[in-house]
Amino acid sequence: MKSLFSAKSITSERRRHERVDVSFAAQVHVTDDKGKRVGVLRQLSRGGFMIEPERDFKEGKKHKLVLVDRSENIRLTVKVVVRYADIRRAGFEFEGLDIDAAMEIGIMIGKYYQTDAVLA
Repeated sequence: MKSLFSAKSITSERRRHERVDVSFAAQVHVTDDKGKRVGVLRQLSRGGFMIEPERDFKEGKKHKLVLVDRSENIRLTVKVVVRYADIRRAGFEFEGLDIDAAMEIGIMIGKYYQTDAVLA
């Protein structure tokens, strides 16, 4: 008999709850540290985020970006490392989040997790 708590099932369950999709209609966007728009937020997690980029990114490069959610009045500056990049998507890992930034991300995750759960 297989255990319900195998490493694979725990990992996949954790990933499912860890990431939330952000609809294009939400219009949460990302800018560089000078305020120039670099993309639209499409997915968010405790560890990072994914965007539809409006410019090229190179894997391994570090950036300071700003997550802008006007509906929640959030303008959150974060340090990130590019972990994945192609024409359609760019994925970033947070680097050294402070407590305040982590709380803001938690607010955003909660908001879009509720939306994601309603649509499922």
